[in-house]
Amino acid sequence: MKKFDVIIIGAGASGCMCALACKNQNIAIIDAGKSLAKKIMVTGNGRCNLTNKNMNSSYFNTNIDKYLQKFNEKDALRFFESLGLITYSDPEGRVYPISNSAKSVVDVINLALKNKGQFFAGQKVIEIHHQNDQFCVLTDKDEFVAKKVVVATGGSTMQNSIKNLDISFKKFVPSLVPLECSNVKDLNGIKLSNVKVAATTKSGKTASEIGEVLFKEKGLSGIVIFNLSALFARERVFEGTVQIDLLPDMNEKQLTELLMTRRSLCVNVDKFFVGMFQNAVSNEIFMQSKLNTNKNSAKLTNDEIKRLVKTIKCLSFGVVNCYDNNQVFSGGVCLNDLDNHLMSKKVKNLYFAGEVCDVDGVCGGYNLQWAWTSGMVVGECL
Repeated sequence: MKKFDVIIIGAGASGCMCALACKNQNIAIIDAGKSLAKKIMVTGNGRCNLTNKNMNSSYFNTNIDKYLQKFNEKDALRFFESLGLITYSDPEGRVYPISNSAKSVVDVINLALKNKGQFFAGQKVIEIHHQNDQFCVLTDKDEFVAKKVVVATGGSTMQNSIKNLDISFKKFVPSLVPLECSNVKDLNGIKLSNVKVAATTKSGKTASEIGEVLFKEKGLSGIVIFNLSALFARERVFEGTVQIDLLPDMNEKQLTELLMTRRSLCVNVDKFFVGMFQNAVSNEIFMQSKLNTNKNSAKLTNDEIKRLVKTIKCLSFGVVNCYDNNQVFSGGVCLNDLDNHLMSKKVKNLYFAGEVCDVDGVCGGYNLQWAWTSGMVVGECL
């Protein structure tokens, strides 16, 4: 049995920040992985989008203002600068290391943690017990005891262990994830840029974004889709529709006038959109418009033109599920059950940080900022 003052479960972004912020030196950091901050290596497509200069609660599923007031994106940038990390931001406010490599972030974290506590790698936590103001953490290899425990794991990793502590939480479901959709196989590999995508859940909630969409064999991907997937994740049901406005810069009247003039091309209808859309997209428009393409474009009726316009402005696909390569999880321990230091209101000296909390944001550095913020908030009061 190993005794410590503080046990941090999880060596991801929030767990590492928590350890860095903690003044107590008698710390155990436990993780199933083999190295500290390993998960950061895959963030931002390997570049690590570590925060965003446009930071507020509107980018999250819940209000985190009181925590951002303690440690926001400016504080995070100053903190990493103090560790030696040089960063830059793009026009959308996304912040990256100047090396464009997530390894730079991992390296400065590892260097700063060199003399901070003890790291126990390759140990999966099986159970957490609380008795007589003391916590016992049982892993598949060892047993640890401490007065304070921080759960800083990713997503659903700790849900079984949390149950032992009578901690309530929302079911963990994938978020920021490609959506499985019906009838997209013929569009596999097609990329659409500058399109407006609207999502509607089974219950009727809607959201929309403009950007890029990539068709996969069984669904849709891209940052726009990732962000909209959160709408379904927060309802715990991946059912509904995705509607794509292929030409958001044109209203229906302008598009109708354009298509009316294209009738004079006098081509077969299946070639009507040559020069406007890729063939696979054109075929999908015709199919969803229920249009007979075996005639000359000059014979397209006004009603048929209107049907094409409606489809172009609202190409529709049914959402039936999500993929399993999600970036984050939605769900977790509700902030209402935690105090201003993210300590459980039920179990004294039990803290939560990062993705295990019911906080999830859109793409763009927001989820990592929550990791830095929550890790710092917890670490400073240990």
